[in-house]
Amino acid sequence: MNVLVYSGPTTSPPSLSHTLSALRATLLPNYAVQPVAPQSLATHPWANTCALFVVPSFLPSGSTTPIPPAAAAEVQKYAERGGRVLVLGSAVKVRASRARMSLAAGIESVTLAEEGILTLSDGESRLKFSVVPTKTMGEVVPAEPARVQLSDGTTIDGLLRVQGGTVDLTDVANADTPTVLARYVPEGGPDGVAGIKARIGEGVAALWSVHMEYSLREELATTIISKHSPLSPEELAKAEEGRIRILRDTLADLGLTLPPQGSSVARPTAQVLTGAPWRAGVVLSVLKELEVPELRTVGEKGYEVKDSNDTFIFHPASAAEEVLGAKQAERYTSDDPATWNPKHIVVFEGKSLPTRELVPRFDLQAYYDALESARKEQGCPESYTDEGWGMGEAMLYGEVVTSTQTMLDKNMRLLSTLPTPLLSLASSQLTGRGRGGNVWLSPPGCLQFSLLLRVPLSVLPAQKIVFVQYLFALAVAEACRDSAVLGPQDGARVRIKWPNDVYAEFPGTERGEKSVKKIGGILVNTSFGAGKIELVIGCGLNVLNPPPIPSLAQLLPPGSERHPTMERTLAAIMARFERMWTTFVSARGSFEPFMDLYLDRWLHSDQLVTLTTVSPPRKVRIVGITPDHGLLRTLPERDGWGGAGQSVEFIDLQPDGNSFDLMAGLIKTKS
Repeated sequence: MNVLVYSGPTTSPPSLSHTLSALRATLLPNYAVQPVAPQSLATHPWANTCALFVVPSFLPSGSTTPIPPAAAAEVQKYAERGGRVLVLGSAVKVRASRARMSLAAGIESVTLAEEGILTLSDGESRLKFSVVPTKTMGEVVPAEPARVQLSDGTTIDGLLRVQGGTVDLTDVANADTPTVLARYVPEGGPDGVAGIKARIGEGVAALWSVHMEYSLREELATTIISKHSPLSPEELAKAEEGRIRILRDTLADLGLTLPPQGSSVARPTAQVLTGAPWRAGVVLSVLKELEVPELRTVGEKGYEVKDSNDTFIFHPASAAEEVLGAKQAERYTSDDPATWNPKHIVVFEGKSLPTRELVPRFDLQAYYDALESARKEQGCPESYTDEGWGMGEAMLYGEVVTSTQTMLDKNMRLLSTLPTPLLSLASSQLTGRGRGGNVWLSPPGCLQFSLLLRVPLSVLPAQKIVFVQYLFALAVAEACRDSAVLGPQDGARVRIKWPNDVYAEFPGTERGEKSVKKIGGILVNTSFGAGKIELVIGCGLNVLNPPPIPSLAQLLPPGSERHPTMERTLAAIMARFERMWTTFVSARGSFEPFMDLYLDRWLHSDQLVTLTTVSPPRKVRIVGITPDHGLLRTLPERDGWGGAGQSVEFIDLQPDGNSFDLMAGLIKTKS
């Protein structure tokens, strides 16, 4: 799920930056925290995957314009339909309304920004909650120190508040709602409220005039505090603890599931290069192509390989304890990912593998054992020409990496010279990538990897590359039916959503309705050169995640004897995909051998959707995939005017130009 932070033209840049940092530090890896522009709010299907919508502080009143009405209306609808909203560092005015309003129910259409930057309305209590500008809102000195008393009586000194701003309840002082979360001391009273919690339809909002996004240890905050009321280091540390507590309590009170405090992964770790124990020479072949010399001769500093995006240092297995040990936590001190270089790789040749003490989050021996069994079941070759190897038999693994996808497709030397297939796997990613520039969330329990392939264009024509994402999605869906993963019955609930997502059917309401949720996604990057193409297939699949993140493990009934593991799931995917890939390439990229199975595994057969990429929007019915270019084929619904013999007019849609909102039944242009 996403936490979306509003990023409009008059949003305060420091507040936006600190809000993103504070929420990521608090919510990762359970939620992906991303900025969202007003145009995206108005035109994109964001609400179904949004766990929280956040409004940071704004620029001074002379520079501030309201959130555009179309975007504000979508925020109101989102909140009314059960969404969560958090406002930080803004003055808020609460007023009573004579009319009962509900945009979601269509009771009344209003301009939500008419009384401030953003106004949210609750139809039941008939209260309006308006974010209003202040004269010093968002300036270089954006705030003033304040003492806050929480509802349990705890007092926290040294916090920052928007200068002169409060949550103003003077017009509704006798109302039962909203709930006061904190007051300023010594002001108190209805005009000294620091934060409130209010119902917005079926949803909820927390509105704070406190700047909870600014760490009190950073220069911006310490400058303000020292100017007005200097605090000792001990008092400052206590105030920072209080700020974090208020932020975490507010997020939990809004219904978010927080990871344990301090559990977020923050820095990359060293990686290990290994090969399947039964496949001799895999690792040596990789080193040879990269022109890495015999590592026993390079000394304790290792061998450096500079690439276009990263620098890598290769170490022999004898240095494993030092390179992979506890001291690696001190390797990168900056928060800036650009400084996380060089990256270290420990090489294990032959049948040797690192001990579990050095790589406790993924059992390499169990993975290779599972891969050997899966390959036999799928009939994968026992040997290859030119001393090659199969899918998943050469692996680069790191417990924490920036991005498996970026490491392969942004480093030109690795991309063009690494022998293939090569698998890059991580237990956690810090900057994982999804389709269209989206962030791929990397919570514990998510299987995330990238697979590098290289094939001549004479074998796989360029116009057939679109089918690779379909083929890999099919391999994932089929692997879930494997007896080593979920088994045929429970695995059948894993389905494909066009063009590149993996969904699962979970038990829904008491009436037995199914709830379809995303559990995975696929990203394919391509690079052309010298008559060949390099493909980097990235995949993220939730395997063992606990709620609220949906995963494969949650598809199993209580008491099931099956227990999917990361190792067996990855092995099943690699073996299934190798068999499919061989058939696919042999047929020069034809998807015909897989079409029937793909349509049986996807969610869309005969689905009626609204196509908004044409004007006016049209109701169309999904009929399949075009076999030549892999387009989504739809058939417009007849309007009653067509007669017998009327020609069939298909509308075909490209996967890279459109966004499919499965829940809303909409296909929109993807920006």
